[in-house]
Amino acid sequence: MTVSGYYRWFRKNWPYAGLPLAAYLTVFAVLFVRPVNFPAFLIILMTPLYMIHETEEYIFPGGFGDFFNRRIFGIEAENGPMGETFIFAINVGLVWFLLPLFGILSFYQLELGLWVPYFAFFAGLAHIPLSIKGRKLYNPGLVVSLLLNIPGGAAVIWYLSAQGIIRQPLMNYHLLIGLGLNLLLPVMGLIVFRRYQRRTHQEASAHG
Repeated sequence: MTVSGYYRWFRKNWPYAGLPLAAYLTVFAVLFVRPVNFPAFLIILMTPLYMIHETEEYIFPGGFGDFFNRRIFGIEAENGPMGETFIFAINVGLVWFLLPLFGILSFYQLELGLWVPYFAFFAGLAHIPLSIKGRKLYNPGLVVSLLLNIPGGAAVIWYLSAQGIIRQPLMNYHLLIGLGLNLLLPVMGLIVFRRYQRRTHQEASAHG
């Protein structure tokens, strides 16, 4: 398989690797990080937690992209703006690269990873207004958000605060970074939506 062929395969099938990778990262963190640096262990644990979240969004039961296109953007077309490329770039770039990178960095300097549990918390919380906006009780990712992301992120923030590592849990720049990254996602989604609208308008004009 060529490099480009492997990339195309990975771009299409990356969610299926998330659950076994989450299990591997959890075992690794438990065996090698937890005994040495427990706060960093908790921060690193946010990555496999989020990979479980992605599994619900895109595998079991999956369909988050379709939900977003139909319920949030109001587009019934199969090739909506929330497509494979955008989903791949966001999830692999942010969750598979940025979160573990800063988790590892937190092992050496805790300050660098303190935004990660805030990000996990707000990412889970975001699925609640998505249900309201989409006028549907369930959206892919909501269950793990309620069971893991929100309580898990909150528990880690509470622990770090109790240990004096985070001094003001509701007033710090770590919260702003975690919240800001979550707010950046709908902005990027809006940009993709506008581009989709322009493209479909141009195609309609060309065929008109």
